[in-house]
Amino acid sequence: MFADILSDIQGVGMFSWESFVVIGIGIFVLLLVIPNISNGTGLKFGKRTDKSKQIQLLEDEIQLSHQKHLELEQKIQQLISEKAALHQEGVRLHKELQQQRLQLTEEFRTATFEQLQTLLTNYPSIHQMVTIKPDLPMKNLLSMFTPLDNLLGKWGYELIGKPWEQVPYNSQLHQPDNADMTEGELVYIRFVGYQHQGRILCPAKVSRTLPGGK
Repeated sequence: MFADILSDIQGVGMFSWESFVVIGIGIFVLLLVIPNISNGTGLKFGKRTDKSKQIQLLEDEIQLSHQKHLELEQKIQQLISEKAALHQEGVRLHKELQQQRLQLTEEFRTATFEQLQTLLTNYPSIHQMVTIKPDLPMKNLLSMFTPLDNLLGKWGYELIGKPWEQVPYNSQLHQPDNADMTEGELVYIRFVGYQHQGRILCPAKVSRTLPGGK
């Protein structure tokens, strides 16, 4: 039947056999190309889909990295704050320990001075007596008091006056043997006093006369 149709078409002079062959080859080529075009289009669409997924994954990773970076910065700031707080606490404790040490040292010095006060107030007078009267048997004992002088100097304790020195009476520095002494009156220091950094530890004992009524 198909051959009859072709014969009729050829008979009327519309197409030749060569034309039919060319048309057939063209149709065959189209049948081969169309699936490939469809496959190529599908591949391109698939590639686009894969790229979109990759871009989304990269964006997710960037977001996650950014979040981790922020968390790390917060931890670093927290550590810096804790370090600063620890440093301040260390400085405070150091100052507190220094103050406690100074306070304990001062308390020790005060307690020691109170125990030695009688000796300390009499020693300079004894020293003066031995200097004036070198024949006294106590002369050999004076060298034993040298460490005491060194200790007082190290502590910063200062004498108030010198034994048998004549000075104007000062009620802030002197302890009179008579209550009728007046400010500025010339008196003699019988026993020295001591002061430390402007604080009177014990006033010097004064009298209008020296030992022996002089």
